[in-house]
Amino acid sequence: MFLGNAPGWREDSLMRARSFLFLAGLVLAIQTVGAETALDSVRAMVDAEKKFYQTGQEQGTRAAFLAFLADDGIVFRPGPVNGKEVWSKRQETGLDLVWEPTFAVMARSGDFGFDTGPSKWRGKKSDQKFTGFGHFVSVWKKQKDGSWKVALDCGIEDTKSDVKPPLKLVTPKDRGQGTLESLQQTQSAFIATAGLDFTKAFRQFGSDDVRLYRDGSFPTVGKKAGVELLGSEQAGVTMEIMKTDMSSSCDLAYSYGSCSDKRTQPGRSGHFLQIWQIDASGTWKLVLDWQQALPAQK
Repeated sequence: MFLGNAPGWREDSLMRARSFLFLAGLVLAIQTVGAETALDSVRAMVDAEKKFYQTGQEQGTRAAFLAFLADDGIVFRPGPVNGKEVWSKRQETGLDLVWEPTFAVMARSGDFGFDTGPSKWRGKKSDQKFTGFGHFVSVWKKQKDGSWKVALDCGIEDTKSDVKPPLKLVTPKDRGQGTLESLQQTQSAFIATAGLDFTKAFRQFGSDDVRLYRDGSFPTVGKKAGVELLGSEQAGVTMEIMKTDMSSSCDLAYSYGSCSDKRTQPGRSGHFLQIWQIDASGTWKLVLDWQQALPAQK
């Protein structure tokens, strides 16, 4: 029997429609708040980076690093060491270090991110010309007091470039859910492949816009550009992870460790940083790869 016109049916349908609209609005509101939180967080992280730089200009490079490095923050000299311990032992030299973030990524949780951009330096501000150029990579973590501190800082030396892209902020719009176990499985697969052919591992596990950092070359963006830079230089790279850390939302993580390329270049060893991000399908993708060889032994 068709009862579509019965009063009870209309009231029940109206209640279900109202409930659906309420739930849909609630979900939309939660998503909007989450997006705003991530955007606010990435902006706060970039602001911290800019304050880091400004402190260096006003108080000196040593004071800036001591103020903005986390207590357990890592720098490479040339291997990974506690940054505050290193900088506390250095004297202020008047070094003029200039840098600016041009790309920043934030985790869904808003407590973990990284940024990168060009840098240049000279002995002191009164020097007419800058003597070095490069790009930095900084991993940031939000502290219990709400401040942002550098968990890891590294970089490369490259060539002078007058091209400075506008700041790009990346927030987690389309990311799946990751776990530490799934990240470790992906890393193990990457390391196994890299041991035979690093370029193959880079191509297989890299995101479409993966960034590659190597001394002497401008950072590349995208698989094709990265593969062209790598070429056949690194047929096989042995990698050993020293530490992994992840956002509380399990969608952004980094690892650093030691690496060696003994088969193609005997005696060459160094350190690496890799930043991983979960994609919309829940697969971990490499979004940044940095390697730096140890200085040649004399």
